[in-house]
Amino acid sequence: MSDPTALWNAAIGLVLSLGVATGAAGQPAPPDTVEDTVRLAPEGAVDLSDTHEGTITVTTWERDRLAYRIAPVSAKDSMVASNAIVRRTDQGFLIDQDGASWSLRIPGLLRISPSAGGNLAAHYHVTMPETATLEIKDYTSTIDVSGVEGDVEIDTHAGTVAVDSVDGMLDLGAHSGRITATGIRGGIALDVFSGDASVAFETLSAPSTAETHSGTLRFFLPAEAGFTLQTDLDSTGLVVDEAFGPPSTNDEGRAFNGGGPTLALDAPPGAVTVRPLEAHEAAGPH
Repeated sequence: MSDPTALWNAAIGLVLSLGVATGAAGQPAPPDTVEDTVRLAPEGAVDLSDTHEGTITVTTWERDRLAYRIAPVSAKDSMVASNAIVRRTDQGFLIDQDGASWSLRIPGLLRISPSAGGNLAAHYHVTMPETATLEIKDYTSTIDVSGVEGDVEIDTHAGTVAVDSVDGMLDLGAHSGRITATGIRGGIALDVFSGDASVAFETLSAPSTAETHSGTLRFFLPAEAGFTLQTDLDSTGLVVDEAFGPPSTNDEGRAFNGGGPTLALDAPPGAVTVRPLEAHEAAGPH
């Protein structure tokens, strides 16, 4: 007959080993990190508001789920997540930063707004349905967004923005930040006060606007793309590559390759260049 004490010790050892294995495999979040996966309708909306600094990374997948992770950049920022109160209601999902204006609502809308947290720095990582829409209002974070089929709106004061592969309308605003957008297949509304912006279109398929006070705007389109420039700038204040051929003039503006969606420009002389997409691809990552 087996020794009961030995059996008991073995059972305890098995339970402990399973607990350790589960923890290692699941990689539980440290106490100052908030993360979860929740349901979000494919046509839902994701809203990150009043983020201050750190990083924001948004990717997508073909699931009606949203995965998020919020972590402080350093120990002094620990309250950005460690004091969060998380609860689920019939109306959605809410994160309340202990009364400090956090909110995260799902399934119809996900919203993160830690504005009352005292300018804390955090790493935000969100994976959302590819057909959802996205809105980010930020101060000076490094923002990376990719693979969105819905509309995207990003407004940053002095952050760095990289966007890749967006099918919907792309609305980008920055005071003095840097914006890089590639793989754009819809339209764009661009407003840069004194920063720099580079936009590479795979397809310009919707009316677009671009404005800067003292920054630089660079656009790249397929050489065969049809588009119409609307601008008060003459040929000495605007560089359009000869690869697009000579324009014709119509009621809407200067039409290249027979015309197409409009790109309306409001910029000082010398601030805007329009070049073929091949030039952007040949230059490699920016």
